[in-house]
Amino acid sequence: MKSAIRLLLILGTACCTLASRADLIDDIEVRRDQGVAEFRLQFSMPVQYIKHFPQERGELLKIYLQAVVRDGLDPVDLQAYKRTPSVSDVPPFTVMYTTTRNCYAVRDPVCLDIQFSKPVAFRIRPGEDGRSLILIVLPEPNAGTTPKTKK
Repeated sequence: MKSAIRLLLILGTACCTLASRADLIDDIEVRRDQGVAEFRLQFSMPVQYIKHFPQERGELLKIYLQAVVRDGLDPVDLQAYKRTPSVSDVPPFTVMYTTTRNCYAVRDPVCLDIQFSKPVAFRIRPGEDGRSLILIVLPEPNAGTTPKTKK
């Protein structure tokens, strides 16, 4: 009986740990202004921006962060997928993230892969709250203009 209760406690703790870690990205908010789409990726814990590549344009964007937690992340490696809101004039994209130790050589890494359906121009910056990352998708240079034809 004691071993059954102990097993249930261990399983319950493991499930709670995975559930809390599975929500690393709390929300993805979208704002549009003059053809520019701004996506705010809101994290469930403080993060520090390290770097990203490619720098300005691409179909696959890799972002490296470090979780800023006092006791470190749980030793459970997490890989998850997040759906993103649909926005007109922005190609659909998905966000995949991992906390595996080998994704980047820092303590408590958080590695994001943002996969667009076609190359886009973008800018990245950390949010002012220390718990978010801002992805700005810029309009295509020829967006909204009609091609000129010769007469």
